[in-house]
Amino acid sequence: MDESELRRKAEVAELLLHAARRLGEGIEPERVYERFHELIGDVLQHDGLIVSSYDERDDLIRCEYAWTDGAVLDPGALPPLALNREGGGMQSRVIVTGEPELFDVPQRVTSVDGVFYNVGAEGRLERIPDAGPSKTTAAMMVPVKDEGRVVGVVQLMTDRGVYTEEQLELFDGLVAQMGAAVRAARLQQERRRLEAAEAAARAVAAEREQAAHVLDAVGDGIFLLDHSGVVLIWNSAAALVTALPAGEVVGRRLVDFVPAWDGLAGRIPVADEGAMAPSVTLPFELGGRDVWLSFVAVRTSAGLVYAFRDVTVEWRLQEEKSDFVATISHELRTPMTAVYGAAQTLLRHDLDLPDVQRRALLEMIGTQAARLSEITEDVLLTTRLDRDELTVEREVVDIAKVVRSTVETMRSHLPQEVHLELMIDDDVGAASGDSDRIQQVLVNLIDNAAKYGASPVYVSAAGVNGAVRIEVADAGPGIPAADRERVFEKFYRSGPPTTRAAGGTGLGLYISRELTERMDGRLRVESEAGGGARFVVELPVTT
Repeated sequence: MDESELRRKAEVAELLLHAARRLGEGIEPERVYERFHELIGDVLQHDGLIVSSYDERDDLIRCEYAWTDGAVLDPGALPPLALNREGGGMQSRVIVTGEPELFDVPQRVTSVDGVFYNVGAEGRLERIPDAGPSKTTAAMMVPVKDEGRVVGVVQLMTDRGVYTEEQLELFDGLVAQMGAAVRAARLQQERRRLEAAEAAARAVAAEREQAAHVLDAVGDGIFLLDHSGVVLIWNSAAALVTALPAGEVVGRRLVDFVPAWDGLAGRIPVADEGAMAPSVTLPFELGGRDVWLSFVAVRTSAGLVYAFRDVTVEWRLQEEKSDFVATISHELRTPMTAVYGAAQTLLRHDLDLPDVQRRALLEMIGTQAARLSEITEDVLLTTRLDRDELTVEREVVDIAKVVRSTVETMRSHLPQEVHLELMIDDDVGAASGDSDRIQQVLVNLIDNAAKYGASPVYVSAAGVNGAVRIEVADAGPGIPAADRERVFEKFYRSGPPTTRAAGGTGLGLYISRELTERMDGRLRVESEAGGGARFVVELPVTT
């Protein structure tokens, strides 16, 4: 191959690459045809261009794009042509053989049974020679293929001169690029059509018994029960929430898997088809855990369609809000009432209070103001923890020093009847953490033991299994097994109301666990009924 031929091949390759990029930008088949025509106009002289599709199911050739005499024609104005498998007509011959061809005969389009037709400027098919001699001097026709099958044909015509084999080679490459771009555009078009169809189906799914099929990918669980309670539809979201696979549930009565269903179903209002379905939120037991599910139900000809979602998190959040308002309101009322009462007494002009009583009232104001400050600090700290806005320092902490200092400070703050016993092992060592936060955890645990336990309160620190362990134990009634994890929840306070006389926001243990875990430590509780409670903090040792 000589240098000029190599140069030509390189130019062709570069042109085809450019064409692939340009044609790939089209998002509609019609726009791909327009860009294809623009590219053809830059490299091949022509006076007519027709792009046709071929459907082997009916053996018809249909015009997709037509341009002649400087005008784009309406493809629908050109009637479909039947394929001539005997090879008559240029289009049929190219489709049957699957090979591109050059023609230097005077016709522009195709033929039926060997009869040639010309396309006029108005898009009319005119038989040759009845309409007179054609101006066309040459034509190129190239098949459009998809995975080896011929799915169309493209023909290019000129009124001036003839086409060469090199031009046919270039035209063949451009047609291949156009075919790929059209297929991609149609796939995209089909995808958009399917998306639109799916969206339309979703809009009416709530009124139809096939809703579970359409909404299988959405977050709401959907199932259909026939009139005898047999599951007909069970979508993937229902399987995810309930941990009951569709293969095990469909075809069987729901009550076989959810024994409490009959009682729950009676509490779910059912709307008639086409009516607005009211929702109801009910407690549910699934796999040994308690959840809250929000249900709506619609009656159809096939049975009852239920849609549900897990709102446990939202429900618990609402409970937390209610607990917050109730707890904080209660906790604020006592110190505020005391402060207000003492202040009003001090402001009375008709009373001549002795200095001792006046000082006692002022001390009450100071004590209760400190209590208000503690409540505010707990709430603000909880908010910062929930938002992950709290920074915990990492440093070497002398645990013995922190524990001893905290216990000594707490002795003066606790009631006289509460005794603190301290034991620190010689090998306690140093821990990695934040000394202020460790002290805060220990204060909360001692305060909790003083409120809910019984004197004495034992505080110890030791090194155990590569960690530093701090324990706060009391001799109180202990914590029931069901409450041992719940005591670390916000606003939760264990035990009967009689044990809560000392008050508290219910945030101390929640804050303590959160702070401990942010220092890569652990906080747990060990307790037996009647045997007191022991809170254990384990922190990593320094390395």
